[in-house]
Amino acid sequence: MEKLATVATGLTAVEARDLETAFSVHMPWLHRRITLIVGDPEEAQDLAQEAFARAVERWPIGAGDDVARWLAAVGIRLAIDEMRRRRRWGFLQLHETDAAWAMNTDPDLWRAISALEPPARAALLLTILDGYTQEEVAEALGVARGTVSSWLSRARDRLRPAIGSTADE
Repeated sequence: MEKLATVATGLTAVEARDLETAFSVHMPWLHRRITLIVGDPEEAQDLAQEAFARAVERWPIGAGDDVARWLAAVGIRLAIDEMRRRRRWGFLQLHETDAAWAMNTDPDLWRAISALEPPARAALLLTILDGYTQEEVAEALGVARGTVSSWLSRARDRLRPAIGSTADE
């Protein structure tokens, strides 16, 4: 929040209070979503803070739903860009993830989700966890709806062994 406070000096008192509220409400889930994509809670924290810093530059963004949607889109794009940058430059994971909260909940599912490509993982998280439609995810990520549908289909196929399938029963 320190970074936000220094950037937010041009806001009115009401806008600053709204931003502070948005930070406390949205930071926990945004951090978790980004951690699921990049696999590193510390890096996810940096990316989530960057998303909020960008929000400050455009504040006020709109109604509560608009803020959540905007933060999800920006945070996930930042995470995907970071994963691409790592791959392009050949960076390896520098340290093991401290994803105890995910591993304790369902280690097989966590491993399967972390093995997905970042765009497919992002689409899955946005549709399943956040309830966005495929059209909304496509718009947020700047791709065609068919691309999102393809990512989701491949993600489901890869996750099915980890979570089991009731479709065949």
